[in-house]
Amino acid sequence: MLPDNYDRIARFYDVDMARNMPFDDVGFYVGLCAQVDGPVLELGCGNGRILLELAQHGIDAIGIDASAGMLDELRRKAALRSLPARALRMNLANLALRPGFAAILCPYSLITYITDDQDVAQLLNRIHGLLAPGGMFVIDAFVPKPVLAQAEFREDYRRPFGTHTLARSKRIQPLGPATNRIERRYQVLARDGTVLEQVDVAEIIRPCAPEALRQAVAAAGFVPGQEWWDYGARPGPEHAQFFTLSAYAAPTAD
Repeated sequence: MLPDNYDRIARFYDVDMARNMPFDDVGFYVGLCAQVDGPVLELGCGNGRILLELAQHGIDAIGIDASAGMLDELRRKAALRSLPARALRMNLANLALRPGFAAILCPYSLITYITDDQDVAQLLNRIHGLLAPGGMFVIDAFVPKPVLAQAEFREDYRRPFGTHTLARSKRIQPLGPATNRIERRYQVLARDGTVLEQVDVAEIIRPCAPEALRQAVAAAGFVPGQEWWDYGARPGPEHAQFFTLSAYAAPTAD
């Protein structure tokens, strides 16, 4: 999703996508990062759903995100919890950071927003260059499922939103064998059902099959690590919704 779209839905995020994650990916990433010795970088840190928990557990972590609105929410939440808000506004295409990270995270299927093979390769190469020798890279993605075109918006949920209700509807249109256009409609409803506000956003994503993710990471020169399904909640791919892998920057020769 484009940064300005996230700016527009930043105040909805904790009621929306954050609650749509059915697994404890936050605990999963905290557990992994607690084992590394050195700074951690989270790509696409958003409003701090993972980053603030890393900070809460004493992990030396910094995040980047392209959305000013999401970063404003991160800072607001960090202040409420008396936590550091170590996050920068930065685009994935321009990671202007010093190398030496012990771990870099690319969570919540962020990779699916990059729809061009060359852009994926360039990002993975940049990540490899930012890691300390032997540093860990962790990336996850939705497991691709068949998609049927929807001519009309279909409601996903209605959830409490302050004194009002947040309703979200969605429409999906396959653009070909590789990409899908997803339109989301957010409506803030009064108690009587009156629409007080409507926000429409759209994005193009490219589902990333586990084997394609393995190949892209290997092509960037990473040493394979571990693999998980649904953040370790499932032993294998059957019925899994998420695939995660770790990989390592090649250590320097002694």
